[in-house]
Amino acid sequence: SSGINAEWLFHYGGFTIRDTDGNDVFQVKNHVYSQELYNMEGQKVAEITRKKMASRITYHIYSGSEMTERRATLNLRHSGLQKKAHVYIYQPPFASREDPTNIDDMEPDIIIKAKTGNNCPSIGEVEIINKNTGEEYAEISKEKAREVLGETSSRTFLLTAKSGVDVGFMVMCAVFFK
Repeated sequence: SSGINAEWLFHYGGFTIRDTDGNDVFQVKNHVYSQELYNMEGQKVAEITRKKMASRITYHIYSGSEMTERRATLNLRHSGLQKKAHVYIYQPPFASREDPTNIDDMEPDIIIKAKTGNNCPSIGEVEIINKNTGEEYAEISKEKAREVLGETSSRTFLLTAKSGVDVGFMVMCAVFFK
């Protein structure tokens, strides 16, 4: 499993995501309705954009050479007091930015949610799990940032991804949820 030290500094310019050895691995640039993920060579690897005029808070993750391939749709939901999100992953051929969003006939592939007993994920622990198997792909934790990194900033989280999981995709899910 790999740990990513994500310093969530939400200001207009963006923030850098580091691994647990202190190496910069991603740069996130913030915009009003979107965020862009860059590798440290300066190449844009993904973009998350808020869908306007949606009945629920909905974002799309785009990738590909021109950021036109819709790779996933993230839909924020509330279940009682618990915040969670459904993530719908698309298979090739990918929808484009112009294609309508129709997730009504789809089942979510991933669930992002606060861990049991924690109704305020902005200050706690969050898990990213496979909806069908319950397997945890990644977790976002302030407590682990304190334990592993000795980090005491309220704006620093540790994203720990299971081996073989696309860390960039998990970062985009985490950025959306937080």
